[in-house]
Amino acid sequence: MAGDVKVTLLNSMILEKAAWVKLLLLVLVLVNTKLAFANTALVLRAPGNDFSEVVSGMSDDLEGDISFSELVVDAGTRVGDVAKQIKKHQPKVIVLIGNSSVNLYTKYQQAFPDREFPPSIALAALFVDKFIPFIKNATGIRYEIPLVTSVVNMRLLMKKEIKKVGVVYRSWMQDIFDENVAYCRAEGIELVGGKLPNKDRNMNRKIKHQLQGLINQGVDVIWLLNDNQLINQKALKKAWLPLITRSKLPVIVGIKSLLATKLNLGSFAIVPDHYGLGVQASSVLLEIMENNWRIVDQGIEHPLSVKQIVNVTILNKRSIQYRKSLLSQVDDVIN
Repeated sequence: MAGDVKVTLLNSMILEKAAWVKLLLLVLVLVNTKLAFANTALVLRAPGNDFSEVVSGMSDDLEGDISFSELVVDAGTRVGDVAKQIKKHQPKVIVLIGNSSVNLYTKYQQAFPDREFPPSIALAALFVDKFIPFIKNATGIRYEIPLVTSVVNMRLLMKKEIKKVGVVYRSWMQDIFDENVAYCRAEGIELVGGKLPNKDRNMNRKIKHQLQGLINQGVDVIWLLNDNQLINQKALKKAWLPLITRSKLPVIVGIKSLLATKLNLGSFAIVPDHYGLGVQASSVLLEIMENNWRIVDQGIEHPLSVKQIVNVTILNKRSIQYRKSLLSQVDDVIN
C-alpha cells in the first residue's frame, strides 16, 4: 500500500513537472512569436528575380533580427491590398523595392493622410531622390551608379582614350547631370550634355538633334540615362540606333536589358549587385531598429556592391578596340 502511494506521488510529480515544462515551452513560443511579430518588415516588391535577390540579401543578413513578409506588386495590386498587409502584420518598417512599389505606397500614404507611417526604405528603383520627398518617414538607396565609376572602369578596358562623354537628358534631370559633371571632372573626364524639354510633341526629333550635336563635338562615349520617355521602342528606332550605329561609338547604359545583343545598343554597364543591394539595405534596417524604429540619418546612399558587364559582340561589330586580356576581370561578358 505504501509503495502504491509512493508511485502515485512520483507520477503526480512527474506529471506536474511535465506540465510546467509544457507551460514554459508555451511561454517561450509566445515570447518568440511576439518578438518576431514586433520586428516584422513588410516588403513591397516588383516581380522578378532581381528584386527577389534583394529580399534574399536582406533576409539572409538579418536572420534572427527581423522577419520579412512580402507583397509582390503587379498591375493588379491596389492600395487596399497594401492596407490589408499592414493591418495583418503591423510592420515596424516598410521596404519598397522597385518603382511600382514606391508608386503604390505613395498612393497608400495619400489615401490615409492622417495616419502615422512606420519608417520606410526605397531601393532598386530609378531616381529615388525624386520620390523620397513625397514619402513620409522614408530614406533610400540609389539604383543609379555614378557615371564616373563606369567611365573609370571602361577606360581601363578600352584601347582608345576616353576624355569626353556625351549625354542627352530632360530638364528635370538637371541636378543629376550637374552632379555627374562634378564627379567626372575630378577624374579628368568632361561630361557634355544635350538638354531637352520635359515634354515635347517632337521629342524623337529633338533627341536626334541633340545626339548628333554631341557626336559633332567629338565625344568618345555616349551615356544613356534610365529615362523611359527617352529610351522607348519608337525613340530607339527613330533616333538612337541610326546615329549610334553610324557613329560606332561605345555606349554606357544603366540596366542590363539595354545590353542585349539583338537590341544592338549598349556595350558597357556597371549595375548594382542585387543581392549586395539587399545586404546594404539590411545595414540601414538594423540602424533603424537600433534607433527604436526611427530614421536618424535620411541621407540617400549610393550602391556599394556593383557588377561590370561588357557586350563584346557589339564592341566587335563597331570595330571598337579593347584589351581582351582584361575581360577575365569583368563580372559578366556577353559574347
